[in-house]
Amino acid sequence: MTVTAIPVLPGRSRPAPHIAANGDTVLPGCYGVSEGAGITGELIRHPAGSRAGHAFVYVGNGQIIEAVPPTVRVAPAASHPDAVWNVRYPLTDVQRDRICARANAMAGRPYDYPAYVGFALKVLKISDELDPVFKADHWRVSSELVADCYAHAGIRLALPALARPA
Repeated sequence: MTVTAIPVLPGRSRPAPHIAANGDTVLPGCYGVSEGAGITGELIRHPAGSRAGHAFVYVGNGQIIEAVPPTVRVAPAASHPDAVWNVRYPLTDVQRDRICARANAMAGRPYDYPAYVGFALKVLKISDELDPVFKADHWRVSSELVADCYAHAGIRLALPALARPA
């Protein structure tokens, strides 16, 4: 008698969650905001009127995707112990997968240095005539990265909401 083995395909495993400093369980697809460091964080916080100056997407297994000079990169979620996470935002598994896929696809893209000229113009209260130049580029800053990833999953985030989580 011949026995033919039928391969058993492993079930699709979900990336591991991250336990935030405040004890929240952060699932893949959640975004977080933190203070941000140095002059870049200050340039973002000042015109936004927010404590947050940086945003990122948790993609699982202790990793985030974030936009920091010079590119969009993968970093440890623990590198932002002051993060506030949107863990209570209801996301389906499909949305989480799409957000994470888009975030991972963005790794290596260039960072948006010209956007800081735009932020500086706002801080200095100089005319917004150059805004279209800085908004129409293909580069990324952290909040745009998060908004883009969520848009890929069919979710429209208002950028000020990224700077002011509840």
